Amino acid sequence: MTSHSDSAPVLVVGGSLVGLSTALFLARHGVRCALVERHPGTSVHPRAVGYYPRTGELLRQAGVEDAAVQDASGFATHRTRAGVTSLAGEVLFSKEELEGDDELGDLTPSRLLLLPQDRLEPLLRDRAVELGADLRFGTELLSFAEDPDGVTAVLGDGAGGTSTFRSSYLVACDGPRSIVREALKVPRQGRGVLSRHVSIAFGADLRPVLGERRYSVVHVKNPQVTGILVHDDRLTGGTLIVGYRPEDGESLEDFTDARCAELVGAAIGAPGVEVTIRSRFPWDMAEQVAEGFVHGRVLLAGDAAHVVPPTGGYGANTGIADAHNLAWKLALVVDGVAGAGLVETYDAERRPVAVYTAGQGSLQLAVRSGTATPEQTADAADAVTVTSGQAYRSAAVVEEAGSAALPVASDPRALRGAPGTRAPYVMLSRGGRPVSTLDLFGRDFVLLTGARGGEWLSAAVAASAELGLRITARRVVSGAGGGAGSLADPDGRWSERYGGLLPEGAVLVRPDGVVAWRSAGADPGGAETAVLTAVLRRVLARG
Repeated sequence: MTSHSDSAPVLVVGGSLVGLSTALFLARHGVRCALVERHPGTSVHPRAVGYYPRTGELLRQAGVEDAAVQDASGFATHRTRAGVTSLAGEVLFSKEELEGDDELGDLTPSRLLLLPQDRLEPLLRDRAVELGADLRFGTELLSFAEDPDGVTAVLGDGAGGTSTFRSSYLVACDGPRSIVREALKVPRQGRGVLSRHVSIAFGADLRPVLGERRYSVVHVKNPQVTGILVHDDRLTGGTLIVGYRPEDGESLEDFTDARCAELVGAAIGAPGVEVTIRSRFPWDMAEQVAEGFVHGRVLLAGDAAHVVPPTGGYGANTGIADAHNLAWKLALVVDGVAGAGLVETYDAERRPVAVYTAGQGSLQLAVRSGTATPEQTADAADAVTVTSGQAYRSAAVVEEAGSAALPVASDPRALRGAPGTRAPYVMLSRGGRPVSTLDLFGRDFVLLTGARGGEWLSAAVAASAELGLRITARRVVSGAGGGAGSLADPDGRWSERYGGLLPEGAVLVRPDGVVAWRSAGADPGGAETAVLTAVLRRVLARG
């Protein structure tokens, strides 16, 4: 029996990593949102473990990175990927993860973060609640219907009661078997399911086996078991991932506690280590991308939109980036500041990235399995390029006349603030205190100008008033000086990092830290206000 109706501008379906990130980013932008998740709480299974520096930057904007880094401190030395016959057996190969991480200081203040999903999700949940998100665990989406003005959803409380929920937009973050995507009958492209796996979370005292060794990922191969093992920072357990083949008559029912304990024991390889099984999680290794991420007022994100082979660890990172890209757009649209066309750019920007990233996951799979051709090996990009070097092309980016289109991803260390790319990181100062450019971004549009960019600063004030849009405008002055409201560039690196802007130039950065537009110098016709207002109208889909 339907008990009541409720509403909010955005309904998020799915309360795992991407759903929680979506609710968190929306709440940070001041959007009232509700999240429904059929399970009673956050994940009890470790699942995703690694988050690249770009994801750390996004968590930093949301006020979560410090807590995550603190909780992950025990994993600080877990940087070795190895192949072994067992944890106690022969080491077949050994390689440091994200080699050169210590050399990324010029690119980002964030670092590779290792933290199991079951420990990151509560941090996202708590921060989202703190910012006002309405999280409803134990609540399931039963059905939904879209109309020109929004979406009406029917929700179940798990005890037979139902309610209706009205929202302007519905964001589906309900995983690879998304009931929302299936209801919309959205086809997927890609290689499909490559293999089937079970993740086995276990408890065991690994201290005598590991000694001083710490691994990020261990590839285990012996006559009893072939799989991937990740151990926790307390050395009290971990996760073993093994495959199974339904075509050979194997099934999930074969993975009893006894068999799982036997497999884990063989992976550890030390007789006498007691193993307890905590949980099992079946999943498919697949390369699948939905053929559309935007369907009217229903939007797909995370695994509902794309399934990335886990080799390389890109799936969770890509999903969190989806949420970040989408949140500021929804915020401006539901506030009436932007036109609905801004939401359409979510598909134009994130779907090519998803196709590319899923392909990179498959290439990494081939490289690490030793089956890659020389061409495939050459096409496999490093993780920093895949996650931080993305370039967007959409109506929310104003490309420079005569510039060549960038590939979907490039080495971010070589990018120089071109429209559609991540705004580069530079350490500036304000009032004698250091401030990162990345910490300027995340909430409003930001206009940065050179020392003689006063006309652009005036244009930002005028455009803000005309469009009802919050714009933070700052002058960047070389050297250690800089007056009130200005940022000092003590190392003189800002102009070069942003493409060689002249002192009269300006760059406009979107709330997601992506460059929307830039002008190398002053407007030749002296029409800075008209130019900047037109740029913002285009980016905001306001005609």
